[in-house]
Amino acid sequence: MSNLSDSLELTADGIRAVRIAERAGAEYLGASMYELQPGEEMVFHYHVQREELLIVLEGQLGLRSADGWEVLPEGEVVAFPRGERGAHGYRNRGEEPVRVLMISEMNGPNISVYPDADQIGVFDAGRRAERRFGALFNVADAVADYGGRGKIVPPAPGPRQARRE
Repeated sequence: MSNLSDSLELTADGIRAVRIAERAGAEYLGASMYELQPGEEMVFHYHVQREELLIVLEGQLGLRSADGWEVLPEGEVVAFPRGERGAHGYRNRGEEPVRVLMISEMNGPNISVYPDADQIGVFDAGRRAERRFGALFNVADAVADYGGRGKIVPPAPGPRQARRE
């Protein structure tokens, strides 16, 4: 069993979180609640094979997409599709903690793309404690560019931006 009130743990990114789906026994669905202190952020990235859903539980969150920054109020729900159209990062720009629930597919190895750093992360699909592999790579260090594409595909406007026009 799991609860949104479960105690938070410090992640490798230095953000406090609770992995509620994993604690509840989910195998192919991820759900984590993050608590960002003022100034803390999740780095700008996108996932090649994972769709995500963000829900602002408490506070106001600064969200970065391919179109720039916007402020999300408490209760806002945003979907990030697979690929460059789902590029996102977020930051607590306020003075109070912000709580965010992130829900994601966990159906295969995770390939995360970090366009600002020109890096790619490849991680096993297993639960964190059971992973067999996980590493971050600099694209410039590639020994080959399979398919003639040795560059990261840049972020692109997603469906959320298209609705606002």
